[in-house]
This record gives sequence, C-alpha cells and structure tokens, in this order.
Amino acid sequence: MQMISKIKDFIGAMALAAVCATSYAPEATAETITLERAYELAHANSPQIEAQGYARDAAQAQVSEAKYYWAPKFALKSQFGPMPKSKDIRSSENDIWDNFFDSWGFTTRNSLEFWLPLFTSTKVYQTHQLAKIGLEVEELRVQNEILNVEYDVARAYYGLQLATAAADVVAEAEKYVDQVETQYRKLLESGSESVKDTDQYRIDIAKANVYRLKNTIDAKRTYAEKALRVHTRLEGPFEIEAMDFDNAKEELQSQDEVLDLARANRGDLKLLDASVRAADKQAHIEWLNWWPDLVLVGEVYYKFSNAVPKLEEKNFYIKDSYNGRGFGLGFMIKWDLDPVRQVFKVRQADAKAERTRAQRELAISGIELEVTEQYQNTATALANIAITYQSRRSAKRFLTKALFDYEAGDGDVGDMISALTTFIEQRSMYLQALHDYRIALVKLQKVTGVATADTLLKQ
Repeated sequence: MQMISKIKDFIGAMALAAVCATSYAPEATAETITLERAYELAHANSPQIEAQGYARDAAQAQVSEAKYYWAPKFALKSQFGPMPKSKDIRSSENDIWDNFFDSWGFTTRNSLEFWLPLFTSTKVYQTHQLAKIGLEVEELRVQNEILNVEYDVARAYYGLQLATAAADVVAEAEKYVDQVETQYRKLLESGSESVKDTDQYRIDIAKANVYRLKNTIDAKRTYAEKALRVHTRLEGPFEIEAMDFDNAKEELQSQDEVLDLARANRGDLKLLDASVRAADKQAHIEWLNWWPDLVLVGEVYYKFSNAVPKLEEKNFYIKDSYNGRGFGLGFMIKWDLDPVRQVFKVRQADAKAERTRAQRELAISGIELEVTEQYQNTATALANIAITYQSRRSAKRFLTKALFDYEAGDGDVGDMISALTTFIEQRSMYLQALHDYRIALVKLQKVTGVATADTLLKQ
C-alpha cells in the first residue's frame, strides 16, 4: 500500500510540474511584417516566381547548347544478323537446307562515327545569338512576374491594413452606440420628454448594423491574411504595420515624367524589342541556310563474319567486306539544296519579322495609353484623400455636437444615430481612399516597370 501511495504522489507531482511548465511557457511572439519584408519573402517563396525561374533556366540551357555546338558529335552503331555460310562450288542449294544449322553463320559490324563542324556560314553563331535573346526574354519575364507578385502582395497587405483600421472604427462605433443607449436609459428614468417610444428600436437597429459591419470586416481580414500567405508562405501568427495616414502629403511626378519612366523601364517594351531582334535573327538564319557547311568526319570500325572466310590477300583494289578493322578521316561538305522550300521559308521569316515590328508599334501606343489611364486614376485617388479627410473631420464634429445635444436633452436618438452613421461612413470612406491610393500607386509602379513606388513620387 505504501508503494502505491508513493507512486500516486509521484504521478501527482509530475502532473503539477507539467501544469506549471505549461503555465509559465513563453508564448510565441507574432512577427511584425513590413511591406518590404513581405516582398522579400515573396521573392524567395512565391511559386509564381519560382515557375518562371525554371523557364529562365531552360533558356540558359539552350544558350549553352548553342554555344557548344562546335563540340564533336559521336554515334555508336552496331549491326548483327544471320548469314548463310559461303558454300563449296560442289554443294547444291538443297545441301543448305539439309544441313540447316551447320550451313548458317552470322555477321556483325560495329563502328564509332564522329563529325565536327568546321565552318557553318555563321549559322552556329547566329543561333547562339538567338538563344541569348531567348534568355533575355525569360529574364524580362521573371522581372514581370516579380512585379505581378509584388502587386498581389501589396493588395493583400494593404487590404489587411484596411481591415485592421476599419475594425478600430467599428470598435469606436460600438462605444458610441453603448454611450447613446446609456444616456437613453438615464433620460428614460428621469422622465425626459425628449425620449420617444421608438428610440430603443433605433438603437437596436444601430447595434445590428454595427454587428453586420464587424462581421464583414472580419471576413475581409481573414481573406486578406490568407492572400498574403499565398506568395510569402508565412506560417504561424504575424502582425503588420498600422496604416499610415501621411499619404496626403505625397505628390506624384508629372505625367510626362512617368511616361518617360515607363519607356525606360516597362518590361513589355523590352520584350517587344527582343521579339523584333529575334524575328530579324530568325529571318537571317533562314537566309544563311542557302550556304553549305564544312564538316570533319571520321569512323573507326570492326566487322566480322564466320559465314565468309577472310581474304588473305588485300590491296587497294581488293577489300574484305565482311571481316576486318580500320578507320577513316575526311572532310565533307553538307549542302541542303531545296530551292523552292528555301525561298518561301525566307519569305515567311521576313514577313514574320515585319509583323512583329508592326505589333510592337501598336503595343507601344497601347502601353502608353495604359500608363496614362493609371496615372490619372492614381492622381484622382490621391486627391480623394484630401477631400475625404475634410468630410471625415466634419462628420466627427457633427457627431460630437449631436452627442452633446442628446446628453443635454435637446436632441433625439434619430439625430444621434444619423450623426453616428454619417461618422462611420466618412471614416470608412477616408480609410478606403487611403487604401485605394496605395493600390493605385502600386499598380502604377507595375505598369511603368520601376523598381519601387517611391520612384514615381517627387522627392
């Protein structure tokens, strides 16, 4: 019994120690993520950027393949097959079939061939240059994907900031509703004539509206948080910086300056330039196919057959076709002559090059139009911040005045709820204006191709 009691005491002590350890275990602190840190995580972890990186690696492999085309090429060939043995002049055809297994042998030939390009009329060089253009294109696409990912990350980050700030507005609205309800009960108990039978209904409706708004904000916050994790691969709890309210002081560069930045940095324009150069290079390669190639070829071979006896005497005129070994080395001119096909292949390549050049001119106009439109949207969003800031201040004063009048018994719940609704709307509009401007600025960064959004602002 004493042993059982000791065991129980020991188990109880261990359980108490586990509870104490759990109680005093340090809680995991949530990391504060800045937008720049979110960009860094996205650059390192985004599947979208990673996928485009593999395309770049494939283009790099094509460049290396074209570079080493001059390396010798080898081919190993081996042949084996049955062969009837050479018969004595005194034997007949029937003797072969009468002694089937003794009348058949085999023959084999094995060879190692190689060829080395010596002169290709610069086709190898031009192909190497074309592969380099392809690598340049993939590099530009990687940069475009980075801008696309940064835009998605910024939208999620700013959306999370907006939801957090809006939650503060809702919390403030709840306090005002509670304050109104508390004052209503005081006036009701004092028998104030300003109290109406419908006041409680109005307060209940205001509570429900605030509750619905809170649920909507919580849902948007959850969505924005998950969206931010898509590219950053963030795990566990994290926090973000509070919304910055100083954007109204920023000033955009002029539209002409932003267009100049787009012409110098827009990835699509660089892609179009690369496409034109690639089309011209491809047309030139098709024209070079008219010309021959000079190749060094060689062969080392071994052949044997037990169906044919070896020739004892060999010279320049007599050669054993079934037994022997040797090697050969020489020059070969490779000239693919197909005039009809080649003429039209060159014409097709020239036409594609001209079409690419025309598409580039059209795309340039469209890109400049896109940049102009987004610049105007960003400028409008920036102007809206100042406008909504003033209306937000007026709504705050309106709410303060209505609350003061209601507490003094000069107002009613209807006026108070109306002022509170206006305040919530204007506060929300102000936060939305800040959010919309930041998103518009990041999108303007995307369509211009600049590295940071600060480049678009006057310093």
